[in-house]
Order: sequence, then C-alpha cells, then structure tokens
Amino acid sequence: MTSDTNPAVEPARHTRWRALIFRGYDIAVDAVIIGVIPLMLIALGFAFVAAIITTIHLFPQLRPSTVDEFELRTLVERILDVVILIELFNTFMDYARTRRIRLSTLLDVTIVFSLREILIKLYAQNFSSRDLVALCIVVIALVIARSLTIKFSPVISKES
Repeated sequence: MTSDTNPAVEPARHTRWRALIFRGYDIAVDAVIIGVIPLMLIALGFAFVAAIITTIHLFPQLRPSTVDEFELRTLVERILDVVILIELFNTFMDYARTRRIRLSTLLDVTIVFSLREILIKLYAQNFSSRDLVALCIVVIALVIARSLTIKFSPVISKES
C-alpha cells in the first residue's frame, strides 16, 4: 500500500497545512502590530504637542479678565483626548501582549470617553438636562459592568 492511498497519511498532511496557515497568520498579525505601534506613538505625540501648543497660546492671556473661554475649553478637550488615546493604546498593547481583548480594558476606554463628553458638556455649559442624565446613566452602567468584569473574570491557566 502506498502512502498516497493510506488514509492515516491524509490527517497528517491536513495538520501540517493547517499549522502552516496558522503560523502564516500569526506572522502577519505580528507584522501589523509591529507596524501599528510606531503609528500610535506618532498619533499620541501629535495629540500631546497640540495640547502643549494650546497651553502656550494661553500664557499671554492668563489674567482672569482676558482668558478666552473657547481656548481654555479647547485645552481641556485636547488633554482629555490625550488621556483617551493613552487608554486606547493600552488596550491595543494589551492585545499585542496577550492576543486577547479584555472586556475590562474596553470598558475603561468607554468610561473615559463618556466622562470626557460629560466634562466637555459641563465645562462648555452647553447641555440639556436630558443629555446629561443620559450620559450619567451610561457611565453608571459602564462602571457597574466594569465592576462585574472584575468579579467574574475568567481564570486563565498559565499553560495557554
């Protein structure tokens, strides 16, 4: 009986091809992750520089009577944008290290983003009470969900 007709040889070939395809996928994902990390650092750098430039533009106007509220609001928004980018990048880096996305880290990003929106609306004094209550309910639900993810997080063995 030749190996071409031997039924036991077919599963071994299938397993080798499957392992080869999965290895190629892993290499492609690693290449994308390595390529995205510098882009994330550049984006974070630009956001940080934008916050610094906005701060520098405020220095001549630091007397309370001349502070432009729009520029101050822009500074607060840019600083909060930097915080959100940091949280997003932490989520991505966590995925790059563990190859899994944790619900708790996604909820952290969403909570920070929701709080950013609340702070911007409050600071701008541009909100309706309905919008503010809705955003607060969303944040409360997200915080409860985040707390539940800590309490009911899956146990991952060190072998995997």
